[in-house]
Amino acid sequence: MISCPNCGGNPRFDIASQKLVCKHCGSAFDVETFPEETSGADAQEVSGDFAGQPGKMKVTIYTCSQCGGELMSTDSDATAFCSYCGSHQILEERLSVQERPARIIPFKITKDDCKKTYAKKLSRSLFAPKELKDPAHIDEFRGIYMPYWSYNFRQKGTLSITGTKEHREGNYRIIDSYALTVDADNKFNGITHDASTSFDDKISESLAPYDTKETVPFRTPYLSGFYADIPDVERTTYKQESAAMAARDTLEKMKDIDDFNKYEIKDYDDAALIRNTKTTLSSTESAMFPVWFLSYRNGDRVAYAAINGQTGKMTADIPIAKARYLAGVAILAAVIWIILQTFNISSLRGTVLATVFGAMAGGLVYGMIVHKLDEDIKNRKWEERVRERMKEKNRASETDEGEEEPTDAEGEEEKPKEKKPKKKKKAKPDEKSSGAMGIPGTLVMWLVLIAAAGVAVFVEYGWLIVVEPILVAAYVQLGFNDETRKRGTISNWVLCAATAISVLVWVLNPYVDAIYYGVCVLMMACVVWCFFDALFYYNQLMTRPLPQFNKKGGDDRA
Repeated sequence: MISCPNCGGNPRFDIASQKLVCKHCGSAFDVETFPEETSGADAQEVSGDFAGQPGKMKVTIYTCSQCGGELMSTDSDATAFCSYCGSHQILEERLSVQERPARIIPFKITKDDCKKTYAKKLSRSLFAPKELKDPAHIDEFRGIYMPYWSYNFRQKGTLSITGTKEHREGNYRIIDSYALTVDADNKFNGITHDASTSFDDKISESLAPYDTKETVPFRTPYLSGFYADIPDVERTTYKQESAAMAARDTLEKMKDIDDFNKYEIKDYDDAALIRNTKTTLSSTESAMFPVWFLSYRNGDRVAYAAINGQTGKMTADIPIAKARYLAGVAILAAVIWIILQTFNISSLRGTVLATVFGAMAGGLVYGMIVHKLDEDIKNRKWEERVRERMKEKNRASETDEGEEEPTDAEGEEEKPKEKKPKKKKKAKPDEKSSGAMGIPGTLVMWLVLIAAAGVAVFVEYGWLIVVEPILVAAYVQLGFNDETRKRGTISNWVLCAATAISVLVWVLNPYVDAIYYGVCVLMMACVVWCFFDALFYYNQLMTRPLPQFNKKGGDDRA
């Protein structure tokens, strides 16, 4: 625990002044000169180790008994809720000695700024649950330093890639290959990947990038008043991926060389490109980056909001409250109905047709939701498989080569300019999902179909519209998989049948008003039924299963 030299209180890192401030006596201290351990802490034995060891720091570990999530802090204050599963209970705590990170980016965004950013986002989310807008809930934002691995690479020597030229001689197509070489001495510093399995990769990617130029040497006073996640991802996990990012950045630079523009550059897999560009790991450093983190738990689901503590960039899961959304839709429908009746715009037959198109549009949205959920599920599984394969490859490669440490043995006269690679786009999953077409493409497809149906109406082939609800229902059905088929199948096909019946009534044009009213009521009842199922899946998409981390203290029954 860090103590104030003047009064013995516990000073906290103040974001606005970037100093340690003691709330008891008002003293302010510079972080760089403040003693890291006081009151004889360096002589205290913790978990069989000594906190005064070089490269070590004494921390308090807080463990959630429900999900196994762990956070560490240099303070000894007990915490009353878990940031990862939203459980409001006193967490288990123990003293421990952990590896000291090499670098850190101190918090630059204050908690008040963070709360204002989130509140502004919620003000535009009319149907968000009222619990999310509760000031007491928003005040639970917690400052957490997330662990990252920072990889540094070097490319020195003659880099070589293959270029081709093609020409024809008579009936023959001749392809000439050329070895394109360039002498280089490049350094890539600060290629970062999060080092915590507790920190969702999608959240990490959404908050990126951090400006690593603002990293400073780590000192424990920066943690005072905040928490830190524990790095539990092996440092070699992202070595290959990071090397490929540096290699591909160099490849793009080589393509831009004037003398190389006239060649068609050969495409390489990652391993070959790393070899050809002589990309070697010079060092791996541990770092901590700031994140404001908030969790909202509803039953067996949890939603997260996270804000980059350096730039203020935010990502948030915002589910929809059923009652609020249904009330909003009901009010809108009532307003539209009143306008139609007041100005006598629509006949009974026109009302049936409008209801049909509304139902099909709703079916389209329903289908997009279940397809996106299906795609997300498959992507998560793919990411888990890729992560495991990367671990296996890195373990195998470590048997052939150890970790290269940075050396100055060659005695460079001038420090090479540091380069940071462009962000590599995430690879597509090797298992295609049925929603791979994406929402924009799907929307265009159905707009074309609906437009075709409209043309059919005007040319008196209205019976063709009967095919549309069947196609919509089939599209929705394709989005269901083993994990999402718990509900929605029956309502989907019932809506299809009700829509088809309504179309037939519109085509046959009977002279009984009760039939028109009947199909409209039937249609709206089916739409409401599907609405609740679609909303269920939308909230599944906007929330996550309760986490279960493979750490001591986790309870799989939670």
